[in-house]
Amino acid sequence: MEKILTVVVPTYNVEKYLEECLSSFALPKWKEKLDILIVDDGSTDHSSEIAEKFAREMPEIFRVIHKENGGHGSTINCGLQEARGKYFKVVDSDDYVKRIPFENLMECLTTTESDLVVTNYYWLADGTHRVKAERKHPFQDVEYGREYRFSEIGSDAYFKMHAVTFKTELLRKYMPKLDEHCYYVDMEFVLFPIPYIETVTCLDEYVYRYRIGLPTQSMNLKGMQRHEENFDRVLTRLLHYYTEQKNHDIPQYYLNYIENILARMVTSRFKIFLSYPISREQRKKMMQFDRMVKKEYPMIYGKVTNKAVQMLRASSFYLYPAAKTVFDISERWKSRWMH
Repeated sequence: MEKILTVVVPTYNVEKYLEECLSSFALPKWKEKLDILIVDDGSTDHSSEIAEKFAREMPEIFRVIHKENGGHGSTINCGLQEARGKYFKVVDSDDYVKRIPFENLMECLTTTESDLVVTNYYWLADGTHRVKAERKHPFQDVEYGREYRFSEIGSDAYFKMHAVTFKTELLRKYMPKLDEHCYYVDMEFVLFPIPYIETVTCLDEYVYRYRIGLPTQSMNLKGMQRHEENFDRVLTRLLHYYTEQKNHDIPQYYLNYIENILARMVTSRFKIFLSYPISREQRKKMMQFDRMVKKEYPMIYGKVTNKAVQMLRASSFYLYPAAKTVFDISERWKSRWMH
């Protein structure tokens, strides 16, 4: 009997969180339908032993693959090759799912034929365990439970890795391999399949708990600075992918979606610039980057709506100190919520 869902759990030195993650999938009711594939990316702590314990105790649900360290993208590439489920989802090993919303997702997957099923998620502050919805609805006026054509969704749709469950065969057929030994590949994972998605169903379920505030995360300020080259590598690849899709004359509604997401990535690149102390060098880099985007990707350039970036552009970057202040205040508010 075919499994309905493969969940790949990329695992690297997460012994503190792995038990909570895997326990959230220990659902005997779904043992015939659920395939949890733990991809141990060369862990050096006790993560592999924890994974093996779950595989021994519930072999119908849990499997473990041990491999040399290759980064987040390599674990997803490996998991996609080995997946047994009709659908495919990624849940990071320091995160987890909530049982009832996850079971409702499973119920949906047993009946739907949509290419993409979208659920919601909460940010989970690591220190306080406070939860917060980053985005309450995947797009305006969404009808939950209805199957949409992608062309109907509208330009304000925004699907993050924590929200998406794709048809496995669609990913195998169309998705290029994700970058390995690289951070930020979640953006590749959610964008590469988009031109091939015909149908989408959204569920009003907060399935995923995305833990934030970890010192190792690539999206905190120090992480963003430390992995700046990785960010540029992924952004460059996705901009090239966008150009390829334009040259293939794909429908405009796909291009609109990709442009909106890449505009968010361009904004994130400015956040990396603004995370550093004010300097002539950072101002020069920002201006060069902005000129490149305006010249080579004008549609993406025009879809950047961030106020700090608009302030920079309107002032020919003379309001750089003010934009830096706006950025610092927003980061302090985010930090205050987590603590």
